[in-house]
Amino acid sequence: MSSHRALHFAIAAYVLFLLSLSGLVLFLHDLWLPWTAGTGELSGGWGRTLAINSGLIALFGLQHSIMARPAFKRRWTRLVPEHLERSAYVTASSLALIILMGFWQPMPGVIWHITWQPAVTICLVLLGFGLVVALWSTFLTDHFDLFGLRQAYLHDQGLPYTAVPFKMGLLYRYVRHPMMLGMLLLFWVTPYLTVGHLFLASGLTLYILIGVHYEERDLMRHLGPDYARYRETTPMLFPRFVHAAPMPGH
Repeated sequence: MSSHRALHFAIAAYVLFLLSLSGLVLFLHDLWLPWTAGTGELSGGWGRTLAINSGLIALFGLQHSIMARPAFKRRWTRLVPEHLERSAYVTASSLALIILMGFWQPMPGVIWHITWQPAVTICLVLLGFGLVVALWSTFLTDHFDLFGLRQAYLHDQGLPYTAVPFKMGLLYRYVRHPMMLGMLLLFWVTPYLTVGHLFLASGLTLYILIGVHYEERDLMRHLGPDYARYRETTPMLFPRFVHAAPMPGH
């Protein structure tokens, strides 16, 4: 694949991921889509429904986790050029989300439906806050590297790739994984909670906790004592609103 085509692929992968992730939020919250997590009638019994939906969540979690492991990347880059490895990962994640939403089995039932307007407004504000935190945190590290655009662009320009150094931007002084905090807010804050929403949000939350565990292990391996000290002073997901001690060099 030529460098220009590689860049076009990276851009397409990025757009597909934005669309699929936006679709997931709408799917969870039963908004504007003909088929959402909480709509439809039960078909085939609860056992079959739980098995299929659990399998769909597991498929997404396994894809996301296995492809992120260094051992898999070393083998994967024998087939996929290194400058497209991240874009291929982003594409696979998008397809896993699309499959999850497309084959999701209806789980009818409403757990709560808040109609009191002040409470609804608070939920909407928290949802907006979660979106801002999730997006902002990607720019505090390197948004374009995270989604594979930087790698493809550098290759297109004939420039060598350089790893993005660990940075401790504003949000990272309060919580070690602000993007995951933002995603949890997007998953859980709602004035209208259905059984399907609850089940999917629970599965994705479990995946986040497992994924963070492995990410922390990798960070400890690469950053060593600096990251260990950072862990001691900064919560993993829920902030204490007390600044962490800066890491050396930051």
